[in-house]
Amino acid sequence: MAVLGAGRSGVAAAKYLSQRNSTVFISETCSDKDLDFILASNNIADISHEAGGHTQKVLDSDLIICSPGIPKDIAILKKARKKQIPIWSEIELAYRQSEAPYLAVTGSTGKSTTVGLLGSILEAAGMEYTVAGNIGVPLICAAPDISKKGLVVAEISSFQLETIELFHPKAAAVLNLLKNHLDRYENEEEYYGAKKQISKNMTADDTLVLNANDERCVEWAETIGNTVQVVLFGRKVDSFDCIWCEGSSMRWRYGGNEEILGDIGTMKIKGSHNSDNACVAAALARAAGVDDKEAIIAGVCAFSGLPHRLEFIREIHGIAYYNDSKATTAESVACAVNAFQTNVHLIAGGKDKGCDFSEIRDSIKEKVKSVCLIGEAAARISKEWKGLTEIRRAESLEQALEIINSQAHPGDVVILSPGCSSFDMFVSFEDRGTIFKKLVHDLYEEGNEKNG
Repeated sequence: MAVLGAGRSGVAAAKYLSQRNSTVFISETCSDKDLDFILASNNIADISHEAGGHTQKVLDSDLIICSPGIPKDIAILKKARKKQIPIWSEIELAYRQSEAPYLAVTGSTGKSTTVGLLGSILEAAGMEYTVAGNIGVPLICAAPDISKKGLVVAEISSFQLETIELFHPKAAAVLNLLKNHLDRYENEEEYYGAKKQISKNMTADDTLVLNANDERCVEWAETIGNTVQVVLFGRKVDSFDCIWCEGSSMRWRYGGNEEILGDIGTMKIKGSHNSDNACVAAALARAAGVDDKEAIIAGVCAFSGLPHRLEFIREIHGIAYYNDSKATTAESVACAVNAFQTNVHLIAGGKDKGCDFSEIRDSIKEKVKSVCLIGEAAARISKEWKGLTEIRRAESLEQALEIINSQAHPGDVVILSPGCSSFDMFVSFEDRGTIFKKLVHDLYEEGNEKNG
């Protein structure tokens, strides 16, 4: 077995296969020193490996597990296809090693929060489950341990869906189809096509949950409705089964019968986008056999959110600071700023993925008092938002916080919501968010020292 990439999922796949007596070969593009450190840190230093690039050695294998960060059209994978060597993602490997049904979530924004909400519902319903995948725990580390009576809640990225074969969720959701990852895909349609792969093996016995407020999803629903059970979320649509919120009341309609599930006014995570995420989680839970409405509402309201997703850090001198480092699309920035009335100060920017920042001009103009931009995408975003609000540039996250903090007043909100990936300046979005939280806490401590 050849494993391409020694990131989180690649290491997990290599470990799993090695422990089951497969001969494993790891191929990476990083330096020998870095790869040796990664393998030693994960207690797999004895696995055969190469660094600095993918050589012909990869082709001396019966199967290739490809990490999601590796484009599917690199030279070594083209050669592998010519030799008819199967190429799987780590989620395909995990699926084939699992007995439990899968509930899968993909989309451009909102995936992690939605699977977190679904896990909370299943917890409230007393069911066996695991939450894994792109959320941080590789599926191969968790899914094989769940019995066939349990459920695997899987966050899935478009990159992971590129190399599936048999992966077949019992229910799946596509939260949105938004312009994203154009640094990886040739055009929007190729990206949307990768997301749609999630339904590749689904049948009329399965449920596909789609966004009623996303034109592309509705068009897809109209074409796929004969092959899978479609549920739309976000608003009431007469021609489909659907689930939506009216104020704080969650409602659903299945087979023409409309019901009120309950009141979600006590949800700990705020914003209309999170009400929609809650609807998706409820629809997937129902598809999995959870018909206890009280458990669904209890699970939704008990969920307190995930780190780096509009995460409240603290208040300093009447100014509230939020870490939304997981926001890596323009639309997720809009969700963040729209969660507040006005008086938002925004730190954005990072590695440019080709997102369309002009699409959220109205949100920036209406909600944001000032913007400070960092990273590779700063120049392009600045052009897109010119004239909407005060825009400044910074060389670092620390400098950006200093600039924003000098402009904020009591009652204002400061948000790190980059709208870009982190890899131009940070190891990951977690690294970026953790550093931002430390900077805010340091700011608090400095203020205390001065006052003391």
